[in-house]
Amino acid sequence: MLTRADAVVIGGGVVGCAVAYYLSKAGARVALVERSVVGSGASSVNPGSIAMATKKGGTVLELARASQRLHEGLSAELGTPTEYAVEGNLIVAESETEIAYLEELAAGQRAVGVPVELVDEQRCRELNPLLRGRVLSGLYCATDAHANPFKVTQGFADAARNRGAQLFTGTAVEGILVEAGHVTGVMTSRGNIEAPWVINAAGAFAPMIGKMVGATHDVVPRRGQIVVLEATDALPGIRVSGASQLLAKHVAAPADGRPHRTPISLSYTRKPLSGTVLLGSTNEFVGYDSRNTREVVAGICECAARFMPELGRLNVLRSWAGLRPYSSKGPLLGDGGGPAGYAVATGHGGDGMALSPVTGLYLSRYVGRDGEAYPVAQFLQDLKSADGAIQ
Repeated sequence: MLTRADAVVIGGGVVGCAVAYYLSKAGARVALVERSVVGSGASSVNPGSIAMATKKGGTVLELARASQRLHEGLSAELGTPTEYAVEGNLIVAESETEIAYLEELAAGQRAVGVPVELVDEQRCRELNPLLRGRVLSGLYCATDAHANPFKVTQGFADAARNRGAQLFTGTAVEGILVEAGHVTGVMTSRGNIEAPWVINAAGAFAPMIGKMVGATHDVVPRRGQIVVLEATDALPGIRVSGASQLLAKHVAAPADGRPHRTPISLSYTRKPLSGTVLLGSTNEFVGYDSRNTREVVAGICECAARFMPELGRLNVLRSWAGLRPYSSKGPLLGDGGGPAGYAVATGHGGDGMALSPVTGLYLSRYVGRDGEAYPVAQFLQDLKSADGAIQ
């Protein structure tokens, strides 16, 4: 067991592995601690979307754009195929309210250079001929992409290890050591690791880690359920989702903490290499319950068959559910509000896979400034000032 490091990363999901990689790339001695196995949480139960069309204008969209540029070269960077593919993304509206929402969304995206277009009903059906249900119009982004979340996560983990990081799986964090207001290390089930930096990348469980240093994080778990259909070569690759899914995504967690489920919406993703089709996911505030439910799985299938009747002939292979770290403030990056040397990388909601590269890069630079404030807006401006060359 390693006893000393420059930084300890807590959490072996795609965000934690990305942070470990970029820190190691910057020359830091890194220890990553994961209570289960790499990618065992939300990183293994998501469709791998890298989408701009789903983001409102603002910091999250700017982070997503920078992260997509990193994703484009990630296979070469990590030395492993991530199955990054640009397939396009279509969001369809079935009511006047949803049309107005998509128009507002498009205005914010165009303002920062995202190549989106508003399309009519006929164009929606041309883009994805499976559409047969009620569709009034849509928002289309031809440059939206997706990747294999398993390969991205493992790619970051392996590349971090190749640069000297040590990954301790099956290892629980039992406490964070603090002296004179500064982090000094981490207590684990396998022994202590001395380190002046601790990065909390524990996803939906980040609040529990925060309590170890008296920090409170605005993060709650939000369950997403997905249904996987059998592989076929005959279906279009353009991803399609309902505007109602985005509206549900932006619903805040109930203040009283009681279970809350948003309506089921259309969401279709075809994986180009495997040929399988992913339906979902949902946005449910049900605490830490990560189980699939018969009611929701049936609802996902029924919704998909209503919009895309041809899918009804396909068999369901399996379903899964995961807990995403939702924050009403968006991603929480950098200063964790605890002792010096304590940082966070959580609150990504369903965008952890998409934002993992830029999150890892930001945290490596934040830690490299040794506690000096580094606003995310300044970080993004620094990337732009480098003429788009992200290193």
